[in-house]
Amino acid sequence: MARFGLLLGIGLIVGCCSTQLAPPMRPAPAQLPVIPRGTIEPDVSAANLTPVASPPSRPNQYRRLTAAECRTLAVRNAPLANDLDTHPDNQTSHSHATRKKSEQAQLSRLVRGYAADDIRNRAANDALELYYKLATAEGQFDLVSTAHEVLRQQLAEAEKAIKLGAADRADADRIRRQLLELESQLAKLEAAIAGLNAGLAGHLGLDPADPTPLWPADTFKVGDTVPDVEQSVQTALQYRPDLNLLRALCSGGNGGQLTKAVVNGINPLLGTSDPSNPLLGQVVAIMAGIKQEPTKSEEKLQRQVAGALAARERQADAEVRAGVAMIRGNRLSVAAKVAEVRNLQARVAEAEKRVAAGVAAAQAELTLARIDLLKARGELIQVVAEYHISDVKLRQAMGTLVRE
Repeated sequence: MARFGLLLGIGLIVGCCSTQLAPPMRPAPAQLPVIPRGTIEPDVSAANLTPVASPPSRPNQYRRLTAAECRTLAVRNAPLANDLDTHPDNQTSHSHATRKKSEQAQLSRLVRGYAADDIRNRAANDALELYYKLATAEGQFDLVSTAHEVLRQQLAEAEKAIKLGAADRADADRIRRQLLELESQLAKLEAAIAGLNAGLAGHLGLDPADPTPLWPADTFKVGDTVPDVEQSVQTALQYRPDLNLLRALCSGGNGGQLTKAVVNGINPLLGTSDPSNPLLGQVVAIMAGIKQEPTKSEEKLQRQVAGALAARERQADAEVRAGVAMIRGNRLSVAAKVAEVRNLQARVAEAEKRVAAGVAAAQAELTLARIDLLKARGELIQVVAEYHISDVKLRQAMGTLVRE
């Protein structure tokens, strides 16, 4: 009878109502004026821009940074990770805490610890990607600068020949266009280098006002093997922090608000709203305090966590397999680009022999071969960086960046 009275009281508190939902009134769409087709043309009249006389120079002093140091600093400075490790719920309030309180604190340490490691794992991936992009930009800057110098020398010779009446002006115009294209590339690379330095400073906890730029000091060696797919999948299933977080909740019994917070983090619509009526909330709290078995709401949360774990495990499997495939493809791309560079090196050597032998027009052939070689070397730097970035993404997918 008492139980019936309690349930009746809850029903009276909650009440019931039915509301027929009608579609909201839609505002009238905005009407823009109609005009005939025009032309898109930039207005640079106020910019006061002139092409640079020489490529921008780079500093002589740098801050040395290796990939391992980049990863370590990114892990150390991952945002909010330390706050999760030192969360108040990770500790019991006193030394004589109840068994339930101790178990809840242990579960909090596990779940929040794995959440912190997941943040660190992702932070290391983001920083290392910037690191290899910076290496690409710095390497390509030097190559483009060298190509610019080669073309400047060729242009000087062409202009000298024009004054003597022994050359076609079209050739000099072509060289000038190439020089302007290279100057545009150099300006973009210089801006990219500045942006990448700023991004890395933020990720690594460095002084953003330090004017000395970073220098990627690794050898950027390409590995001789491709990681084993099945072994990589098993490593991911064992070490990924996001998987271990969900496993801790699945095996930790009643996670209460912690489980609800994780489920809401997966998708807020999965959670249930707290009672808006204060008296009803008190009744629910009393019933939760005297219960002996998990409520239906708690059982539902456990099923949702188990379902999320199964889905994340499938996702981790797919991400690792895709990561290994990317490494394999990038290694093949590096091999093809290396072969191209070697062919162009042979072409440059042959052109140099022709110039030494006094063959007519050999100097123009040599210049063209050198420009093509410099371009191919820049592309090689790009594909090697892509190989390393794919390796970093695989390590993130395996959950090992935070453990190395």
